[in-house]
Amino acid sequence: MHHVTDFILFKEVMEILPTPVLIKDTQHRYIFINKAFEALFQVNRADILGKQDKEVFSDRQVAQCNGGDLRVLATGEIDEAYESIFDSNAEQREVITRKSRLTLANGEVYLVGTIYDITDVTVMNQQLMINQEKLKNQSKQLEVMANTDPLTGCNNRRALDNQLPELFEGKAFRGGLLAIDIDKFKLINDNYGHHIGDMSLQKVVAVIADCLSSEHLFIRMGGEEFLVACAGIEFQQLISLAEKIRRSIEKNEHQFAGHTIKITVSIGVTHTDRITSWNLDKLINAADKALYKAKSLGRNRVY
Repeated sequence: MHHVTDFILFKEVMEILPTPVLIKDTQHRYIFINKAFEALFQVNRADILGKQDKEVFSDRQVAQCNGGDLRVLATGEIDEAYESIFDSNAEQREVITRKSRLTLANGEVYLVGTIYDITDVTVMNQQLMINQEKLKNQSKQLEVMANTDPLTGCNNRRALDNQLPELFEGKAFRGGLLAIDIDKFKLINDNYGHHIGDMSLQKVVAVIADCLSSEHLFIRMGGEEFLVACAGIEFQQLISLAEKIRRSIEKNEHQFAGHTIKITVSIGVTHTDRITSWNLDKLINAADKALYKAKSLGRNRVY
């Protein structure tokens, strides 16, 4: 009578568990499943008990289950695996299955399995990964926006502090700067209006950008003033690049609303060889001084 009571209690406990539980014999036939198992697979135990997986489930699920069952019954080792299972309506669920061998005192052997449905957690993790990737992309976009001048598309003053030291560090703090200023830009604004002035800035930026490589850092310092950072370059190469930029801008005649506008620039050149030790402020100041000298000598020149 005591054994009967224990068996009834066991079944009642199994029925109220939220975790799907299954028990199979050595022939891989189901001898017990609880209500949670029925709910997960959307099956009725009357259609399961006494049958093997191949009589109930699809071939892909049978192949997945049988390998673990055979190993557990043969070795007694606990098998725990992440699996994709399918209910009677072929709906996929993500689960962790844990199977172990149970040997009774009378020598009877059974396979006992529990199934932990983690579908919702998996979906949440996948969505979290998607959201993290979106945030990463948005962060990159914001970083680009924060470092970009909205009118010209050049880097802005913020990029000067964030990127220029790193650029020179990668080249043993050797290289130089070009300080570029559009000659008599105020006259363009005064004679044709700020709209034409803005378009002139954009045209000049496009010409300068065509002269540069991806290794150069092109910065709008403000107004009509620009800075080009060239790391790992010799002084004479800087002079050649500056002349290339000056000539390219000079030979372009820009048409705006029926007006032909000739634009020139003055460029100051400095190199790290001209300062006693690496100092960004000193390098920029030296480029500015060279620019002022170019303008005082008549503009449209490199100094």
